[in-house]
Amino acid sequence: MNIHLVVAHPEKQSFNFALHELAVRVLTEQGATLRITDLYGEQFDPVAGHNDVINLPELGAFNLAKAQRWALEHQAFCADIYQEQEKLIVSDVLVMQFPLWWWSFPAVLKGWIDRVLSSGFAYGEGASLAPKKVMYSITTGGASDQAELDYYRDKIAGLYQDIFGFIGWQALPPFIAHGVQKKSLPERRSLLEQYERHLLTHLVESQTTGVAEHA
Repeated sequence: MNIHLVVAHPEKQSFNFALHELAVRVLTEQGATLRITDLYGEQFDPVAGHNDVINLPELGAFNLAKAQRWALEHQAFCADIYQEQEKLIVSDVLVMQFPLWWWSFPAVLKGWIDRVLSSGFAYGEGASLAPKKVMYSITTGGASDQAELDYYRDKIAGLYQDIFGFIGWQALPPFIAHGVQKKSLPERRSLLEQYERHLLTHLVESQTTGVAEHA
């Protein structure tokens, strides 16, 4: 099993990184081949635009999707985009680790999506990337009642559908850690144990049994 882990958090002492490091350990122990992208650690540029393409000819007013298709056809993407696309090509599963900020992705992760899941590569007519499985591992500011839990659930389902549903990927059940900054140390340890079971159930065991899953 080949897995691409993308982590988007500026603090290596954060609970997001604790979840990420647990995933690295558990999946390595299970024999998975991992490719890792630490967006903050690598200072990934989230801004999509002209600089994504080398020697882009004058095509009139700049159009990102058209520029991406031209870059794919002429092998003219800049190095960081190529590196990330190569990780996806050889992976079966994409795991995205991030905090939910303003009900969405951190800007650096949204920029990774904009630049790497490019037109002609990940979506659109003749897209060259085979559909993958994707799983979110997310931390939130917390939910005070069932209505808020339901709201989070629906928001995260939308984050799946708006991007990966659109491009035909299989969404695996997300792992959601609510209000971790308010948790005690034993409660955080319990969350890590839950995440380990989540990884084993939805990535390892489902892969070996061939059971299909949907979020």
